[in-house]
Amino acid sequence: MASGTDGFSGNAGQQALDRFAQMMIERMERMKADDWKQGWIGGAGSAGLPQNVMGRNYSGSNSFFLQLHSATKGYELPVFLTFKQAHNFKAHVLKGEKAFPVIYWDIMVRDKDGKKISSDEYRSMSREERKNLDAIPFIKAFPVYNLDQTNFREVQPERMQKLIDRFKVPELRDTRGMYAHGALDNMVAGQTWLCPIQADRKESGAYYSSSRDIVVVPMKEQFNKGTTPQEIYRDGMEFYSTMLHEMAHSTMTPERLNRE
Repeated sequence: MASGTDGFSGNAGQQALDRFAQMMIERMERMKADDWKQGWIGGAGSAGLPQNVMGRNYSGSNSFFLQLHSATKGYELPVFLTFKQAHNFKAHVLKGEKAFPVIYWDIMVRDKDGKKISSDEYRSMSREERKNLDAIPFIKAFPVYNLDQTNFREVQPERMQKLIDRFKVPELRDTRGMYAHGALDNMVAGQTWLCPIQADRKESGAYYSSSRDIVVVPMKEQFNKGTTPQEIYRDGMEFYSTMLHEMAHSTMTPERLNRE
């Protein structure tokens, strides 16, 4: 069974930032590869933002890096829990599994006499009251594990199934009722844009790949999420808007507009 503090000794906040920086470097290196074929973040098997096992979504950089971490590791669901939470669910972290850092900002506050003041008390003060206080921001990090790194599925099968259902990718609908733009449809069908446009495969994101010189967008059907005729019509507009945005990116190359 893994340790509850695995990899989080010393300045945990700085270690977490260093790890995030390394993840970004590795991701950018992969994007430069000639065989790069997917959007910024994968995860085609589930739909939804990272959350903890109690259902609360992570925010800010934590959400981004947990999503990236889930895609890189190929986790079934972007659902995480702490060592203690696993114990509370009568589960445990599997042997050899490594934790991932979740960070949050806090402040250490002291008055002119060196007396410590809680961060909650400091936040409730007026700007004038804060003038003579010494406030130092810092980062804290705590370890979390993905459900796949535990035996949660075996000991909590009903809870696991509810989570799977929550993140299940909805079935694709057709394009009936969606806004249609004949000229753009003909351009894609005839591949008459400056570079190829791939819009006929299920994708998890839209992007322009400069290494492959290709625009990739999800199928139009993937944009069909509305519940009213008006929403479904606007979903069609969103498809073309997304495609045009990536087409604009494709004009950046040296032989075209030669811009960043």
